[in-house]
Amino acid sequence: MIEPIAAPQLSVVLITLNEEARLPHCLQSLPSGCEIIVLDSASSDRTAQIARAFGARVEFRDFDDFAGQKNAALSLATRPWILSLDADEVLTPALAESIAATTKSELPKFESYRVRRRLVFQGRTLRFGKAADRPLRLFKRGHGQFVSAIHEKLEVSGHPGTLKGELLHYSYADLTDYFSRFNRYTSNVAENHFRLEHSMPKGVSHWLRPWTEFLYRYVLRLGFLDGYQGYTYALISSLYTYVKYAKLRELYVKKSVT
Repeated sequence: MIEPIAAPQLSVVLITLNEEARLPHCLQSLPSGCEIIVLDSASSDRTAQIARAFGARVEFRDFDDFAGQKNAALSLATRPWILSLDADEVLTPALAESIAATTKSELPKFESYRVRRRLVFQGRTLRFGKAADRPLRLFKRGHGQFVSAIHEKLEVSGHPGTLKGELLHYSYADLTDYFSRFNRYTSNVAENHFRLEHSMPKGVSHWLRPWTEFLYRYVLRLGFLDGYQGYTYALISSLYTYVKYAKLRELYVKKSVT
């Protein structure tokens, strides 16, 4: 009989808002025996009930920004190691096993670890076209915190290692969901840049950004090897930087005429 993967030294922390559709898949992928902390910000669906059904400790906090919310969640963890996840992320068995082995080791090589994360888009796990990254997610308690209000980033002390296995990122339910988030995120970034008085990119570099970004993703980063989904993702993603700065320009124009 194969012994189940267990990680009794691990706390898993998540922040949530109306995640009943995606949360079960995430929690099902975790090693057994870990502490699960869910910090919710006034969900109106069954997020809290689902989390409790998986044995999670559920707390509530009004949302301020992503870094503040995630740091508040980290403060609730009690085990020696912390794994920070989003509700739309799922551990592969290989990653769950690697995390369990690392957190149970008496002499781990590092105090923090990156994970290989791949986007699942329109039913396909993308391998190319800037659809993969290596975020810091596992670290010893007290050795890391999140910074930056919008695109929050985990900062840790010391040099990190990299875990085996992959983290699958089910970020978008469909294209409608993609463009809803696209619109919200580009507006949030533009407003943040406006508050910080960031300048616009110089003329041609701004105008050509969608085309250069598409060529970089689809050709240089081999997005064409991911088929139709790779083409679609490269095409729509290439607009992101252009649109956020176009929205920033609108804010400066509005300010100049008031």
